[in-house]
Amino acid sequence: MKKTKLSREAKIGIYGICMILLLYLGINFIKSQDIFSRDNTYYAVYDNSDGIEASSPVTIKGFRVGTVDNVWYDVPTGKVIAEFSVKSDYPVPADSKAKIASASLMGAKVIDLQLGTDGRLLEDGDTIRSLMEPGLMQLVTSEYDKIKEMATSLVERVSKALDGVNAVLSEENAANLSGLLAHANSISGNVDRMVVEDLNPMMANLRSLSAELDTAGPKITRIVERVDTLAGSMSASVPVLMTNAAQAVERLNAAMAAVNDAEGSVGKLIYDKELYDNLTEASQSLTLLLQDMKTNPGRYIHFSVFGGKKK
Repeated sequence: MKKTKLSREAKIGIYGICMILLLYLGINFIKSQDIFSRDNTYYAVYDNSDGIEASSPVTIKGFRVGTVDNVWYDVPTGKVIAEFSVKSDYPVPADSKAKIASASLMGAKVIDLQLGTDGRLLEDGDTIRSLMEPGLMQLVTSEYDKIKEMATSLVERVSKALDGVNAVLSEENAANLSGLLAHANSISGNVDRMVVEDLNPMMANLRSLSAELDTAGPKITRIVERVDTLAGSMSASVPVLMTNAAQAVERLNAAMAAVNDAEGSVGKLIYDKELYDNLTEASQSLTLLLQDMKTNPGRYIHFSVFGGKKK
């Protein structure tokens, strides 16, 4: 049996197909695309690309989950559209955002997916909301503007301060300053004289007073001891005084109770109306009798030098 031999053209065709397949696999490997897994493709619209290009990583919290497939400028809208793929193992909620962020200080850019909390998921081919992080140059420009404003304000303040210094150093102010210094010197001399004339005698008096207090120390100690003794005796007599006061209060309460008791003598005198009326009538009768005796004393007193006649 004859073996079938491949022609030269067939060998070249098979070799070409293998090379094309290897080239395709190599390109996808360089793009970090896995041709054996199913990816979901999404779109995001930006004002500018900000360094994003094909094969840029797509990350979730720094972990790579996909790759940017294509970036182009849309002429009608004036926007930049980024097409990127995410592995189907990582679902993306509908309220997620695709943020262009810096991956390093060297300026490498990535699309960082900030996942939302919506229960609905984006489907293959959907457009995700976009978000941009300020770039390094934008941050530097912003800080430069702030520094520029601060420097301008500082220069203005320094200029005002120098104007004030120049005003202070004018001839008129210099003369005033000299007069002020001379006056200060005069005050200093007066203070020195006051220290010598007044303060030194005062200090001598204080030292003398201190010596007298040291001498009177024992007397003061005896006075304090007597005050302590008096306080002790008073503290001992206070309980007796309190007892006597309590007994006096009890007696006063008993007297008041006797007055309030209608059955006692004092109570009857206060609360018995008939007795009160009788005493009132007797008092009135006695008053009338005294008035009549004063008016007609002859009715009650008979006086004769030689003796009177019996009637």
